[in-house]
Amino acid sequence: MPDFRPLTQETLRPLAALQVRDDQSTFVASNLMTMAQSLFENGSEIYGIWEDETPIGLLAIVDMSHPDADLDEDDDPDGIYIWRLMVDHAHQGKGHGRSALDFARALAMEKGRANLVISVVDEPGGALPIYERCGFSPTGRIVGGEVELIMALR
Repeated sequence: MPDFRPLTQETLRPLAALQVRDDQSTFVASNLMTMAQSLFENGSEIYGIWEDETPIGLLAIVDMSHPDADLDEDDDPDGIYIWRLMVDHAHQGKGHGRSALDFARALAMEKGRANLVISVVDEPGGALPIYERCGFSPTGRIVGGEVELIMALR
């Protein structure tokens, strides 16, 4: 079971060095870009995914209930949005992504949110089937060119 640690100055560099496989590079922004963008995303939280002292991935969420969250008209303010999820190419296929989804679900429930939301690039090799197997359902919305999925928590 991996450990989820909030981003710190000390963990920034090792997390920034992680990469997905080359064929996945169009599915998720780099960790460095995510960290930079988080400065301007109200309600965002970034967690490094660690196995002992080895960085293996990154999870970024946005608490949509944050008073200054930048919501679209149809966004649900009673949700946690999984903004970015990546597992380094050397650590994929070991259940770490599922553990990150479980962590995000527990975090959303701890915060009392009704929904967990994620969006995904719908292309061959993408994570859409994985998210559906984990309990997410398409909302019918396309957000930023990605399929939006939701998991009801209540």
